Amino acid sequence: PSMAVEKKETKNVKSIPQSMSKNIGLPSAPTSPNVISGIVKDPRGNTLPNILVEVKDKEGAPVRAFKTNGLGRFLSATPLLNGVYTIAFEDPKNQHKFDAIEITAKNEIIMPLEITSIDAREELRKSLFGT
Repeated sequence: PSMAVEKKETKNVKSIPQSMSKNIGLPSAPTSPNVISGIVKDPRGNTLPNILVEVKDKEGAPVRAFKTNGLGRFLSATPLLNGVYTIAFEDPKNQHKFDAIEITAKNEIIMPLEITSIDAREELRKSLFGT
């Protein structure tokens, strides 16, 4: 299947090919188009439960919100309409930070995402020494 294109790719956000999804603990790719799924981890590879996943349309209006389960996995219950969306991740305990990403849903299977929190040590290094 083809994959929706991420416009903002970072080292903390990866789209996982179906052949690798079992290796990182993900179920197979969704069978319905425009369904968002994935796993959230810390930089050491530990899965993160109860992370808020918020999907906003191009105007910034929330269209979906859900949390990761006990294994750090997430899956939207219903498909998105075709369009451009921003996906933000938030830790209610404020222990982890995440990059927001932008995806385009275009009636295609969206491969699972692997989201890694931003390493606090890396953020400290950036604040002290710049990029």
